[in-house]
Amino acid sequence: MPKRIALDYDSRELRIVVANCSGSKVQVTDAQVIPIPENGSVSEKLRGYISGQGLQKTETLVAIGRGKAELRELQLPPVPEDELPDMVRFQAIRSFASASERAIVDFLVTRRTNENNTLIAAAVAPAEMDKVRELCNTSELLPKRIALRPLTAASLYLRTQKQPPICVMIDLLTDDAEIVIARDGKVIFVRTVRLPSEERHRSGAIASELHRTMVACGETSTPDRIVVWGTGTVHAGDIAAIKNTINCDDVQAVNPFDLVGLQIDREALPEHVGRLAPLVGLLASDETAPETLIDFLNPRKKPEVEPDRVRRILVIAGPIAAVFLVGFFIYRQFAEWDRKIAGATNEVNLLLPSSEAADESIARTEAIDQFLDADVNWLDEIRRLAEKAPPSDKMIVRNISGTANIRGGGGTLRVVGAVTEPGVIDELEASLRDETHGVVGKGSQEQKDQDAYAWTFTESIAVAGETIRNTRYSRMAEQMQQAESAADAAETEPSTDSAPADEMPEEESSEQDSPENATESAEVEA
Repeated sequence: MPKRIALDYDSRELRIVVANCSGSKVQVTDAQVIPIPENGSVSEKLRGYISGQGLQKTETLVAIGRGKAELRELQLPPVPEDELPDMVRFQAIRSFASASERAIVDFLVTRRTNENNTLIAAAVAPAEMDKVRELCNTSELLPKRIALRPLTAASLYLRTQKQPPICVMIDLLTDDAEIVIARDGKVIFVRTVRLPSEERHRSGAIASELHRTMVACGETSTPDRIVVWGTGTVHAGDIAAIKNTINCDDVQAVNPFDLVGLQIDREALPEHVGRLAPLVGLLASDETAPETLIDFLNPRKKPEVEPDRVRRILVIAGPIAAVFLVGFFIYRQFAEWDRKIAGATNEVNLLLPSSEAADESIARTEAIDQFLDADVNWLDEIRRLAEKAPPSDKMIVRNISGTANIRGGGGTLRVVGAVTEPGVIDELEASLRDETHGVVGKGSQEQKDQDAYAWTFTESIAVAGETIRNTRYSRMAEQMQQAESAADAAETEPSTDSAPADEMPEEESSEQDSPENATESAEVEA
């Protein structure tokens, strides 16, 4: 059976699962959670483990979390399957705050109807992919997949267990909790939340965030089952807090190693086996269900159509035969065609100067537009923040700064403040995020010795250069329309300063008709 490695890491620990995989069979041979000291190197820890176990040149599956990828739910019109990858990539570049033309985009369809396709799309920057490849190269590993972490554990459970209509899966990591909601065996919502640093506050925070997640995805009913990855001994407090908050009777802890084969002693497994659930799920889904993963190393693409050789021969041979059949008649038209070509050439030569002048004008206009794209109206952005922000009894702003992007256009409004509870931050982000504004938060942090505003936050509101340009052109169009309307009104307004010619007194008419008056008028006009 071929051996494969699944690994995941953050700033505090390196997680590794090694297994022999053959089709649908997965036999785990080793599972490690390696702590990383402060200012330590993940690469050194991984290289030391791989060298000690002799696992060089092994195919490797890497799981990355929400911190390295941007995730969003999209709704697109129903289109053929082969057109969906290009449409998702185009929409992701427009909608994602950090996505660019070079971003790697993959997606997972969660629901199809006659009206639209609902899917979860994720984008990762090429720099993050380079870091993962470099990590594998330093340990002589062969990367096979780089998958989004929350979906890998969900794939394992949804394929191996019978699920109720609404099932929630929670993976408790060192500092984060990844919550996945599935309906009828398919993932419909993914969310990653930050957990408090103190252990005594974690259980309550998990239950509260789970309730917010259900509301965010539109599920108002109580979930039928809640799965906490791990063992009942380790997560007894978490399970009790969830039962009290969500009122769900079916809350259970699931050991991911119970769903696959195990070739090592269970006593050798780490205490927090739930943190290894994404890696076990990644190994189990690699061969049997890769379509349930978001894989940045092998993103979904438009299928390449293989050419039909017989059709190609017919397409080439047909015109050749037709050319021989009508060659005599074409020969008689050569002179006429030469004359038409000469006339068309002359017309093109006459239009070339105008075309070059137009190109120069367009280039100058584009240069001016690129310069003006960085001219963000910060007063408008601050006013928008004030209108959409939660009331002052929930949030205060302590610092606002704006940075313009001179090269790419647009800018970023950085807001530093504090809230009474973490949920206000979600409310703030939801109210500020729209088609023209991207919101990226750095999370929240609890300040123990503060007043009622105990949670501090930092939000970056990005305004694209394209938005600035569209707004500028829209306002220019409105001003031009107002000027044209004013000019039309001035032309159509009747004059009230002079009397009509029909009402002119007879004496004045006779005076104007006399030669003397005619002479005087001529002199004045001269």
